[in-house]
Parts: sequence; structure tokens; C-alpha cells
Amino acid sequence: MKLFVTISAFFFQACFVPACPAQQINIRTYNIEDGLVNNDVLNFYQDSQGFIWICTRGGLSRYDGSRFTNYTQGNGLTNDMINDISEIAPQEFIIAQNLEGPRLLKYGRIDPLPTPSDVIINRFYKTDSKRLLATADYVGLLEFKENRFIPINPAYKEGIGEMAMINDSIWVINYSDVYIQLMTPFLKPFSTRTYFLSTIIYQDSHHRTWIGTKAGLKLLSPVQDRNKSISFLSLPSAFDLPVLRENVIFSFLEDSKGNSWIGTSAGLVLIKPDGQSRIFTESDGLPASLINCVWEDHQNNIWIGTQLGLAKISLNNEVIIYTQKHGFSPEGAYSILTKDQNIIWLFDFLKISELNLHTGKFTNTFLKDHLKYLASKISPDETMIVNDNGCKIYKNGKVRGENINWPDTNFVCVVRADDEKFIGSIDSTIYHISHGAIDKLRLFLPDKIWILLVDKKGVLWAGTHHSGLYKIKMQNEGNKTSLRLIDSVRSQLPDQHIRSLYADKENELWVGTRYKGLVRLLEKGGGKYEMENYGAVQGLSSDFVRTIKRDTKGNIWVGTSQGLDKLLPTGNQYSIFNFGKVNKIFTQVYDICFLKDDYLIAGGYPYLVHARDMQQDTLPATAVYVTKVYSSPADSSLQDDHRQKRLPYNKAQINFEFSSPQFINEDFTQYNYRLLGSDDTNWTLSGKSHSVYFASLQPGNYTFEVRALGFNGNWGKPAAYAFIVSTPFWQRAWFVALIIFTTALLVYMLYRYRVLQLLRLQKVRNRIAADLHDEIGSNLTNISILSNLSKKNLSQPELANIFLQRISEEVSSSSQSLDDIIWSVNSNHDTLEETVARMRRYAAELFDAADISYDLHLDAVFEEKKLIMEQRRDLYLLYKEAVNNTFKHAEAKQVNIKISIKHNLLVLYIRDDGKGFETKKQFHRHGLEGMKERVKRWKGQIQIESAENKGTSLTIQMPVAG
Repeated sequence: MKLFVTISAFFFQACFVPACPAQQINIRTYNIEDGLVNNDVLNFYQDSQGFIWICTRGGLSRYDGSRFTNYTQGNGLTNDMINDISEIAPQEFIIAQNLEGPRLLKYGRIDPLPTPSDVIINRFYKTDSKRLLATADYVGLLEFKENRFIPINPAYKEGIGEMAMINDSIWVINYSDVYIQLMTPFLKPFSTRTYFLSTIIYQDSHHRTWIGTKAGLKLLSPVQDRNKSISFLSLPSAFDLPVLRENVIFSFLEDSKGNSWIGTSAGLVLIKPDGQSRIFTESDGLPASLINCVWEDHQNNIWIGTQLGLAKISLNNEVIIYTQKHGFSPEGAYSILTKDQNIIWLFDFLKISELNLHTGKFTNTFLKDHLKYLASKISPDETMIVNDNGCKIYKNGKVRGENINWPDTNFVCVVRADDEKFIGSIDSTIYHISHGAIDKLRLFLPDKIWILLVDKKGVLWAGTHHSGLYKIKMQNEGNKTSLRLIDSVRSQLPDQHIRSLYADKENELWVGTRYKGLVRLLEKGGGKYEMENYGAVQGLSSDFVRTIKRDTKGNIWVGTSQGLDKLLPTGNQYSIFNFGKVNKIFTQVYDICFLKDDYLIAGGYPYLVHARDMQQDTLPATAVYVTKVYSSPADSSLQDDHRQKRLPYNKAQINFEFSSPQFINEDFTQYNYRLLGSDDTNWTLSGKSHSVYFASLQPGNYTFEVRALGFNGNWGKPAAYAFIVSTPFWQRAWFVALIIFTTALLVYMLYRYRVLQLLRLQKVRNRIAADLHDEIGSNLTNISILSNLSKKNLSQPELANIFLQRISEEVSSSSQSLDDIIWSVNSNHDTLEETVARMRRYAAELFDAADISYDLHLDAVFEEKKLIMEQRRDLYLLYKEAVNNTFKHAEAKQVNIKISIKHNLLVLYIRDDGKGFETKKQFHRHGLEGMKERVKRWKGQIQIESAENKGTSLTIQMPVAG
């Protein structure tokens, strides 16, 4: 197991690096308050998507540039101390725990490895041939193959903490901080063991192998003898520092620019390729002076892991800040000039200061009488100082100021008109100064003058406090110069509060305002101007513009009350790059001075900035990734696989979290997004927000797209996430088709029912008509015939009575038939109870008169059942026909009648004790044939059993159609 020893740091004075300047650089820190899982940082790793993984003593953190995602024992780890992590496939990682073996992290889920192992891995190493090696306790060196760790040499039973490949055949290893040894790649000894408390091994780009120990830094000799102790070289002079000889060395890094970063128990040592060195401690902004690890990411940021948190130094924003504690004036810097490339003159309202950029030291020169002190930037390369001792003009590149004659007048603004003439202003009056004297010719303006400028044509421009801009012609008249107002620019300006002016091109003037930013004024002739406004709305850091300069590349630099901006020419327009925002420069900038190699000095209040233009404005946007997708906080992520996701229609809401792993300045990144498939597919600016929520989505196919803004001002390639909101079944095509089909079917069924009802009604009408015609009509015809016969036989009363008697019978029969017809069509008689009652009456009328005993038995269920009119009528007629036949032909004394319903079958059973008949004998009786036809109509069965002198039984079964 790798030992981590905490040793108290020596006092900074004992480790002092003599060449260390006193300036302050931008260091950003992170700790558990920012979301880091634990402050004791042990290691770093950057995955294929650019996210940074931080291994700590309290778990694993993934940093995406906006938030930390943490993994501990609460979500899958079995030990919170994490030694290292390595990506084996896209978003699939092996986590080296300090106990209980490695774990697999895949799509945010932690599981055991497919092939379990309890080996304790200390570090992962990837070779040029893409082999993944791991140093481990008790088994030495492992290789990850076929989803498992295989020992390089199974016979080797000691632990390895760190290693480095000196060449293809010799590796150097350390054993648990106890000894180091040269070995072959198969862990066969090359040298003998060299015992000392080693901590780290590192090989730089010059093939130098550095050994960190608990007693300083050592350099391995490139020449080693087999089976001998390891030999070392003396430290190079740049590395031969007290802090590196007398402290514990915990880490070593050579960055992409050739700088060496060495983490010690007393701070972080930086050694540059030219030999300059510097040490960083808590006083410079580090969380702690004991440095566990140092690492460089893909964007050239240096990450420092300490016991008290994480720190970052960006190599892409080379910025040095000087504050009062470094010697910078509490009054700020009003004007800046260069004495030479290493010495800078700084002018405030009390004194002149000199800054040595090489040492970072300030030297202050206090003026004798600062109450009458005046510092005016009379030209881009000159500053005038006026006090009781006289007037001096300081110029760029000059060692000292030049004395000139100057009137005893306190001018507010002064500019140079030519080699010997100046223009000055007091309140709203402009004066001409020549050879130390003020001309009597002067010009009065309607407002207090704030700034003066002479352009390339020799035209004087006066910016006023709140009345705009005035154009003045200076004309020499002998030894005097006249001042004549030729134009004013007021209402055309977005703001008339003028605070700065700049001109180095003909017909172009840059105007800095108090409330509306920067105005580019292009003179078109004839008193007409074309204007372009660049303010906070367009991206400027502030609308209060204090100074304007152009560099040698044609970029316009703007100092505002909130920082420093760079305007980049793009055709006839300019795009704004927030140089100050990207590099965390938030100060009032009064003046800007350009140095060689793209360095610049920005002076103002409350601090001074020495920065280098690293051309960050050319950096494109980094890739954006959708890091988490979920429908509700309680739901698990919808990103565990690559299938298209579906949301149920009743939970049509979705949350997206996204990030672009950009670490130069995390606060700079901005996003916009859109949802294709929705009503609004325009890009929406998300600003710095890293999440978005959509609710009440309509069913359909959607694609969420999000992109990041690059430092170059262009939007990057969007990340996309497709998903589907399921259509409710009542809106799906099959359901709509089913509804249409069902509706059509119902309409058709209603139509058919209506037709059937009409047909049934017509059938009833036809049957009633037929019954009336067949029965009533026939009876009426008989009555008519009998009536005529009785009339003809009135002379024979006895014969006439016979005819009259028959008329009475026919009338009675007609009445009975009519009653049957009316009863059959009456819906009130649809229940079998009514039918049974009529059956009883009919049987009683028939059998009682003939002295025939009968028994009628009915099921209770039968009487409650309803039958349709046609079946009810046919049942009654079948019953009536059967009872009639028994009455007429059977000569029976006893009749049993049973009516029941069994299994939805209507059963009519009639048994008599009459004379019977041969069932096989052919009869030509229309009544029996009619009964069979009626039963067949209802798909029923009729069964007759009879024999001579053994009675007859009749059974009729029909499905109930009620």
C-alpha cells in the first residue's frame, strides 16, 4: 500500500527562492464547499470527453466545468480512498480503490469488475502500444487484458508504488516508499536495491528520470551498471534550490511549455526553461503548502491537489496582478509609459512609480508638492507632469523626463498640437500654449471639457462632460494659432457624456462615453458621420469607457470601469472579446501600454495588470455533452443506454443537464439550446445555466440540441439527444381507425336494426293482414254465406236456426282469433308469465268442458323470462296446436304439461294417456307439419313418442331468443 506521509512544512523563509518576484497570479481554488467530495486530493485523470476525475481520500469526483458529480460508498464504492482511475472504453472506467479491489464505473453506475479481483492498485500506466499497466501491492505489476488483471510476473510477490520506463528494457520502480530498483519489463532485477524513502518517479521530455524522496529531489544517472546500486547525478543549477533539497517531494510535472512543477511539503515550485523559479504557497492563493499532486489537462491548465482542496493555474491566461501589498500605489495608475521593456513608469495623482517587470519590485518617487501635481497624457507616447518644480514630459523609451517651459496655470486637460505647441482646457474654455505662454486667442464651449484629442489631420476634438463632441480647426496666424469651432456631434451620439477619445486613422474617431459604451465615428464629409455603437448590450464589459488604444495587429483595446476588452476587426465591423472577463481582470482601467511579445500593462484602480495576449479569442468552443437526462428527480437517468428514449404521455416532462468541459475559465462558458419537434425551434440563450426543463410536451418525436459559445465568439457543434413522447392510445392511428370503424359499424348496425325493425314491423303487419284475411276474413265469408242461407230459409225456422247457430259459432271463433292476434302483438305480454296465463286459460276452457284432467307445471324462472313477439306467438301456437290435437284425437283422460328453461333452451313437454298412434305411419295432417315448420324456424327440435293404447308424449326444444 502506498504510504502518504504528512510532514510539517519548513518556514517559507528557509525555502525562499531568490529569483521569485512578488507579483500575484490568478489561482482558482475548489473545495467541499464547491461540491468536491473531499479536500484531500490524491490524483487526477481526464477522460475522452474532457471531463476531469479527481481521486481523493473521501471518494471520487467528476468535474465538468460547472459542477462536481461525486461517487462514494453511498453509491457503489466499497472504499472511499481512491488511488487512480483509467478509462478502458468510452465512459467506462476502472476505479483503483485502496482496499477491496478495483471497481467498474459504466455510464454513471458502479459495479464489480466482470472478473472480480481484490488486488490493491496504486497507479495506472498506459504505454505507447495502448497497454494498460497497473502497479499494485503484493503482486508488483499487472496488465489489464480480457477484462481482468494479469500479473506480469506471477512469481513477483512485492508491491510497487510508482514506476517509470527509462527505456524499452529498463524500468525503475519504488517499493512502498522503502527502496527503488531498476528492473526489466518482466520484473527481473537489473540493479540492486537502493534504500531510501522514495515517494515519486517521473521522466521528463529530456529523458531525465527524477526521484522524489522524503529528503529532497534526486536525478537518476542515465548510465547504470548491472547488479550495482543505482547512481545519481547532481541536481542542475536551476533545480538546486533549498526548497527542493530540504523538503519532501510529493509530485513532479513537466508541462506543455517546458515548465517544471514540483510539489513539496513546503509549497509548489515552478522552474521555467530559462532557469527562473518561483514558489507558490497559501500566501499566493493555494489551499495548502503541502502539495500531493500536480497535473496538466488538455487545455494547458495546471491542477494542484493539496490536503485542503484543489487549485488551478491556467497557462492560457498568463496574467500577473499587482496590488497594494506588492507595492502598487493605493491611488492606482492614471497613465503608463515604458522606460524600457523591463521598467514601467506609473503615474498617479500623488507620485511616479517605477515597476521592474523582471523582479516585480516597485520604486516610488514622491513629488515635492503633490497639491499642484498634474499628470496629463498629452499624446499616446507622452505624459506631462506639472508641479511647483516645473514641467516635465516623459516619453516611451526615454530614461528620464524632459524639462519644458510651462505657464503657471492649472489646466485640466493638455494635448500636444505640434513639437512646441499645446492645447489646454479649463472648465469650458480651450487655450493655446506656445513656448510656455498662453495665447490670447481662446475658444469657449457650452460645457465643461473632459478630454482633448488632436487627430491625424491636425483637427482638435473636445469631448465635454454632458454636451457631446466638438470639432475645432486650429489655424496658424503668424506666431499665433486661432481656434475655430467647425462642427458639433451631439444628438447623433447615443450618449453625450464623453470620457475618452482615440484616433490613429484618418476619418475614424473612437469615442468613449459614460453611459453607452464605445462609439466608432466614421467621417463621411459634408458634416455627415456614420456611427457604430459597442456597449454592454453588444458584449462590452461596461458602458463606462475610460481609455482606448490600438495594438500593432489592428485590435482596439478598451479599458472600462469593469475591466479590459479587445475589439477584433472582422471586415468593416468589430467583434468584442472580453479579455478581462476571460482572464479574471475586474478593475477600472485608465490606461493601456503595449509591450513586446504580445504583453501589455493595464493600469487603473485598485490594481495593476501585467498580461499577455494569448490569442484566446481564436479558441473555438469545446464539445458539449448532455451529462444527465431524467423525467423527474426520483427517476433514474435516461442515459444508461443508447436507445431512443420514450416518455409516457402522462409524464411528458424531461430535464437535461449539460456541460462543456472548458477549464480555462469556467465562468465564461455560455450555452444556447433548442428543442426540435416543438412549436418553437429557435435557439434560446441559456447563459451560464447548465440545465433546462421542458414540461407538458405534446406527443411526437423530439431532438434536444445544445451548444457552447467559444472564446472566438462562434457557437460550437451542438450535442443532440433524441427522445419520443408517446402518443396516448386515443390519439394513435390504429385507435382513430378503430373509432372510425366502430362508429361506421354502429351506424351500419343502427341502420340494419332500423331496417330489420321496419321489416319486422312490415312482417307483423303482413302476418296480421294474413291472419285477418285467413281467419277473420274466412269466418266473415262463412257468416255472410250462412246469413244468406238463413234468409232463404226463413220459412223453415228449424233450418234457419241451424244456420244462425253456426253464425254464432263463427262469430265466436272470429272473436277468439282476433283476440289471439291482438294478444300476440301486445308488448305488455312479452313475459312468459303472460303467455303461461293464456296457456292456462286455453287448457282450462278446452279440457274442463271435456272432463279431461290436466296438470300444468312451470319453472319459476320461466315466468320471468321475456320472449320476442314472434317466438312468443309461435310458442303459444305450438302449445295450442298440441293441446288441440290431444283434445281432438287422443281420447285422453289425463294430460301433463311442463314448460321449463334449461341451459337457455325453452322446453315444452306434453304427455297424455290417450289411445296413441304409430309414429312411423305417414299422416297428412297439416297441423303437425305446421308445428315442425315453426320449431325449425327457431333452430329447435321436436320429438314425438307414441304407441297404440300407450299415450303420446311431445317434446319441443328451442333456443330462447328473448
